[in-house]
Amino acid sequence: MKRSMFLIVVLFFLGFMPQEKIQAQTEGIYEAMEGVSSVNTVFDFRISDADVALSHLNLIHGMLEDPNMIIKGEQPEIIIVLVGPSVNLVSTEKMKDNPEAKDKIAKKISDMIADGIRFEICMTAAHAFGVPADSVLPEIVQVKNGWISLVGYQQNGYSMIADF
Repeated sequence: MKRSMFLIVVLFFLGFMPQEKIQAQTEGIYEAMEGVSSVNTVFDFRISDADVALSHLNLIHGMLEDPNMIIKGEQPEIIIVLVGPSVNLVSTEKMKDNPEAKDKIAKKISDMIADGIRFEICMTAAHAFGVPADSVLPEIVQVKNGWISLVGYQQNGYSMIADF
């Protein structure tokens, strides 16, 4: 009885919500993007699971085509800085036991780079995880400390997204 009464109250109040707000949310319009003048974004990427990482890379790649991310006709600038355990995923040496995942990730990164997304790898993390520099996918820029890159991008107006 209490559950039914609760449902009736919730439905009653939902009836008072402006329908245009509900419709706008389902159409992919973001109020948060109103007044935004640029969408330069840097990802602090630390995912270690290949399937989860690929899923997230697909979502990030899809951001390029979202009309909410295109401001004044310009595509967003997106940079992904690989730190922590994610460095293993871009190492031909570390991924040799999982060739299917290695190939999928390498192809996705190659496609993303072709579309203008930039990648950096923290070589301090790579060293800590035993990733040889010569095993890193060649199109990824190697930097000594990924955190310094993240600080620099933020100071230059990039929004940082932590992707763990």
